[in-house]
Amino acid sequence: MQRLLVEGGTARGLAVEIATRLAAERPDLPALAVALPFSLAAGGIEDMLGGGQQACAAAFDAWRVAALIGGDTLALQAGLARAPTVADLCAHWADNDTVFNA
Repeated sequence: MQRLLVEGGTARGLAVEIATRLAAERPDLPALAVALPFSLAAGGIEDMLGGGQQACAAAFDAWRVAALIGGDTLALQAGLARAPTVADLCAHWADNDTVFNA
């Protein structure tokens, strides 16, 4: 939440950082492990900070990124015979994605 609210970072940029770090440390984690922090952060921002403009924008950004990660994970799963991993998600973003491949 600090990165989104205090430092003014984007959820998209943070997602790439989290996924890259997880892929290096624990590449076999499920791809949806990247979405969980954003869902938790968005819910926490809404619960704790209410309807202020900055809080609403940060929560919306986090929800959007969680949904995009979920969509990418679902698309990957359709092409694999197994559940996609964080490493699969990072590879997909590097090769095919216009949102997370900045």
